[in-house]
Amino acid sequence: MVIEQGVSPGTVFATFWAVMGGAIALGQAVPQMGAIMGARNAATRIFQIIDRKPEIDSQSSSGSKIDKPNGELEFRDVHFSYPTRPDTKVLDGISVKIPAGKSYAFVGHSGCGKSTLLGLLLRFYEQSSGKVLVDGVPVNELNLRWLRQTIAVVSQEPVLFATTIEENLRLGQADISAEDMERGYKTRIGEGGVQLSGGQKQRLAIARALARDPKVLLLDEATSALDTESERLVQHAIDKASAGRTTLTIAHRLSTIRNADCIVVLDHGKIIESGTHDDLMKLDSVYKQLVKAQEIEKAHHPDEVVIESPKLRRMSSLSRRSTLDSSNASTTTPLSNRKRLSRALSNASASEKILAEIKEEAEQHNVRSAGICEILRFARHEWHLLIFALVASILKGFTFPAFSILYGRMFMSLSQPDNEEKLNGAQWNAIYFTILGVSAGLVTFFGGFLLGWAGESLTYRLRSKLFAHILKQDGGYFDSLEHASGKLTTRLATDAPNIRAAIDQRLADVLQSISAILSGIAIAFSYGPKMAPIGLLTALALISAQTIIAQYLKRRSHADAMMVTEPSRVSGVS
Repeated sequence: MVIEQGVSPGTVFATFWAVMGGAIALGQAVPQMGAIMGARNAATRIFQIIDRKPEIDSQSSSGSKIDKPNGELEFRDVHFSYPTRPDTKVLDGISVKIPAGKSYAFVGHSGCGKSTLLGLLLRFYEQSSGKVLVDGVPVNELNLRWLRQTIAVVSQEPVLFATTIEENLRLGQADISAEDMERGYKTRIGEGGVQLSGGQKQRLAIARALARDPKVLLLDEATSALDTESERLVQHAIDKASAGRTTLTIAHRLSTIRNADCIVVLDHGKIIESGTHDDLMKLDSVYKQLVKAQEIEKAHHPDEVVIESPKLRRMSSLSRRSTLDSSNASTTTPLSNRKRLSRALSNASASEKILAEIKEEAEQHNVRSAGICEILRFARHEWHLLIFALVASILKGFTFPAFSILYGRMFMSLSQPDNEEKLNGAQWNAIYFTILGVSAGLVTFFGGFLLGWAGESLTYRLRSKLFAHILKQDGGYFDSLEHASGKLTTRLATDAPNIRAAIDQRLADVLQSISAILSGIAIAFSYGPKMAPIGLLTALALISAQTIIAQYLKRRSHADAMMVTEPSRVSGVS
């Protein structure tokens, strides 16, 4: 075109770079289309949930409120099947009336529908037919928020938050006064209440449930996960809490419901018998069989009831103390869950986060930092691969500086007045570009292949040696919380591959960049000593601006991440 149509070299290069710029932009845009389509799919699922109108809306303001509730409950011919299993009846014609202030217990084999009754009372589900009434009013006609504030629940595993006892109580009743709370309520209980024993957790859950003075108290196997001593203390607290309140108890340990006003026995969703403990024991009833079965089980497992012995109590205390130490460490060291969440919400790259975690843990345990030279010494078996790979990486760094020379030669040849010289120069430039492209492709392939080979070999040897040395350790080594099986597994699964970063493509990229910078500066000063300083200063200015912007964004990201510290702390539930 330059020879036959008289197109100027400037037009050729302008067109060339315009096409190259468009191709590069298109190449960068195409991979993002997958992310955009993924965002669309994610948005579809999210908006599907947002737009769904629940049949039972806990935020709705509709429904009536009873001015002075007494706490009388009634299940009237209630039938229910779960939506996922419509053909399986969980409740089949349940009818029972619970007078206000009375204590009723529901017992039966697993899956008989005990907990389902509580779910219907709280309106987690709607019954298939029949009615559930509170003071004679169907629950579906009552304001749902008011209903759930009137009823308190104590479950088998209480949900406690990583804050003080006082703040946990305020989650039960926000306007509880300081006068209602005694000393010690400022004590922090750790994430999930880890600093409390099982019995203390349950008593705190009961206190939180009673903070709003509910008329109805639901106890869903509140003592089934406790030892005998804790069960006795919690049961005493439950007996005091139940006084004057309508109480529904779902019980697994039948010894805890002996004093209930009425015990209702369920089987396959039906009430098969009811009465007091003494009345049911006089009959040859299902309840009597359940009691005998538990007595036999207790006789066969006496260790379950001798938990009060000093030795076992001391072991329990030591176990709880070690858990407490672990909790304190996790809340005071930089590796706490809150810090991890904060870092996860920052915009730092994955490699930066991994590096930060390893560095923080090394500082925590006063571990000497391993240098690159030490890693390279360990990788001496891979040196023959690394040398060729690093040479290939350095040669790859020469690609763009060499391209600049050929690019200048091409512009010079097209600027020649003689057409023969233009054609001859274009032919040679085509050959040079082909050689450069093939060479760059070969060194890229072999460099990546050899580095991958060396990295996998190093990781394999490192894991094998680490695993062998773990197996050599004495028993005392594994008693430390820092050497728990989960942490040692992390060493094998995560930390060993992370060391590969010292000799993999990332090291090659560093060497490639260094060789490209040095060769580029040398070529610039060789071909244009007057223009080179200007270009160098411009590049330094751009690099400085980019560094300042990156640091600013990093600080902003860190500040944003720190804002979630409090929510992440409170969300640490058991």
